[in-house]
Amino acid sequence: MPRIHLVSNLPGVNVLGDHLRAAGLGPTSARSADALLVLIDRPLDHVEQELLDRARQSVPVLLAGPTARALPPGSPLLEASGLTPGRVLPAHDLHLMPGPHGGALMARAPRFVPRETWVLPEKVADDVERLIHLRHDGTEHAVCTWRPATGLGMFTLGAGPAVLADSAYHRLVGRWLRHCLGVPDGPPVLVGLLGLPDTTAVHQPAIEATEGLALTAVCDGEPRRTPAHAASRLPRQVDDPDDLVHDPELDLVVVATGNQSHLDWASRALEAGKHVVVQAPLCLAPADADHLAELAAAQGRVLAVVAAGRSDPGFEVLAAAVRRGAIGEPLRLEAYRGGWRRPTGGWRDDAAISGGQLFAQATGAVEQILALVDESVESVTATAFKRVWHHVSNADHSSLTLRFLNGAQAQITVSDLTVWPRPRLEVLGTTGSLLLDVDRGEHDVAGFAAAGALAPAGRHTGGPPVGMAGFSAVGGLGGLGGMGEAGAGVLQVTADGVWTRYPIPLLAGTALDGGALGGGGGAAAFYGALADRLVSGWPLSADVGLATARPVVSVLAAAVRSAATGGEPVTPA
Repeated sequence: MPRIHLVSNLPGVNVLGDHLRAAGLGPTSARSADALLVLIDRPLDHVEQELLDRARQSVPVLLAGPTARALPPGSPLLEASGLTPGRVLPAHDLHLMPGPHGGALMARAPRFVPRETWVLPEKVADDVERLIHLRHDGTEHAVCTWRPATGLGMFTLGAGPAVLADSAYHRLVGRWLRHCLGVPDGPPVLVGLLGLPDTTAVHQPAIEATEGLALTAVCDGEPRRTPAHAASRLPRQVDDPDDLVHDPELDLVVVATGNQSHLDWASRALEAGKHVVVQAPLCLAPADADHLAELAAAQGRVLAVVAAGRSDPGFEVLAAAVRRGAIGEPLRLEAYRGGWRRPTGGWRDDAAISGGQLFAQATGAVEQILALVDESVESVTATAFKRVWHHVSNADHSSLTLRFLNGAQAQITVSDLTVWPRPRLEVLGTTGSLLLDVDRGEHDVAGFAAAGALAPAGRHTGGPPVGMAGFSAVGGLGGLGGMGEAGAGVLQVTADGVWTRYPIPLLAGTALDGGALGGGGGAAAFYGALADRLVSGWPLSADVGLATARPVVSVLAAAVRSAATGGEPVTPA
């Protein structure tokens, strides 16, 4: 484990230190350190010479955050780093890109668009490795560098508290440290993908696009004809699922089968000594989740869950607004999934395979609700109706209500009968409301949007819009061109009569919810983080671990029991 000594006077820097320690970059004293990481906002004075001496002793000295701004002109450290700071540019959204020497460092970088001031370099020496760039006035400028000849590196982002507290920034700093220390990643992780044709088709591109993961075998019951010229590049097809989970060549098995079989195949793969990824929901019962957690711990293997709703770009925008207190304390939440559709009769419409309509379509909504309310669930009630689609075994329409210990309530509706468009998620708080728009793919909204008088998009005062017609009028239903494939947005309405529309960033793919996996957004981020864990030792986020997955299973299992009794309250296990 490389030993890092962190030199800083910044409040909140301990969070960065904790993340580096969790990634195997352990803390130590300055004298015994393998590298020195400096984040300081005042002149270093006599310490400069000590740092230069350590760099000459082949101990990398890395200057991050506000350090470059704190050093005086003509500083020996600045001269040795090879980067001469210029003027400081105003705060704006910063889109990072790999520099000429930063391809490996940025290969699995998490999505990170910091907003802060930054230092425009005046000059960069020719022998400096330019690792991360920003574009300004049509020209790329280095913000993260390493100069092997002098042992000095510079990362000029992280001067503000928001960036310094961001886990994505911590990960970039960790990658930078590993690069400068010459610590290589482990070998690629060989992956076996087990599922059904529709699920493997959405996992496979994300896995194949992730550096550090090598998709080696696929078992989904789909016959494939492999062109001779492509045989060396494509994963081999495996006919028997048991052969895949016991394949000695594989390091990781992704379980994307029907929900009912998640427990069986995840258990077998863990028992075979594999790391395991399960497509949400993890399983169908809390006791089964506990069994898998115990098995993973006993085997010393990673068990992770691909989230169904937390990585949805629209939800991330809404959740960020809740976290910054835009509507006060959440009191009442409503989520909706579905629309008028004749079920196709696939596995998600089969209660014996999917676990029922709630497990099949409400998993992502439950994830989102639990992420927004930081309190335990006191009780769950649910009802289900079967009136129209008798060619499938799942319910036509289901509804569940969650009551939290702090008095907050949430309702989730899943329906194959609803004609009228509804917001995917609405959060009522103590000072306002947030609405996450319906997805254009679920409804034909052209006529609906025309039902209300159109108003200019953006921020407005003088009375919030009334009902969905008003929501469409501010661009909620198709008025956000270029802000997302579905034209969706987040609308905030506050008690003082101000309503604001937040755009949703355009990302490839959609969230995994009711069967669609976020290929470019959620899936890419998930598999990138997983590869970081397996080849670099970086810890996985709690969002994809058992601590997050088990409560989702617990709520859904309680809802199934409640619906079976006609709506009696059930306390989640």
